[in-house]
Amino acid sequence: MVALDWDSCIADGACIEACPTQVYQWYRTEQDVPGIEMQNATSAGTGEDHDKEGRKDYTDKSDPIREHDCIWCMACVSVCPTQAIKVDQANLEYHEKAAGTFNEQLSKSSAPPPHAH
Repeated sequence: MVALDWDSCIADGACIEACPTQVYQWYRTEQDVPGIEMQNATSAGTGEDHDKEGRKDYTDKSDPIREHDCIWCMACVSVCPTQAIKVDQANLEYHEKAAGTFNEQLSKSSAPPPHAH
């Protein structure tokens, strides 16, 4: 549902900052571990300053690790300078059926789908 083209991504972090539901996080850290392992942890960083141009972690890529929290607001799509992000609800029914959260009645109504967690 949320796809990121890492070849087009310039790792400016705009999608991370724009997402109201925190779908994205940096994929790798300067310790070379997945970002999920860095929850509630801090690190010194490897850049020479705090500006975007000086931060070496900006060479990393954004990862839609919590795509099931996506509310399809398209904020990430609109702020991405290289249009590297695609958000599509076309496969929502398949994912909900696989997760056991598909609701036949809701799928036929005009109401937006609820998020099952």
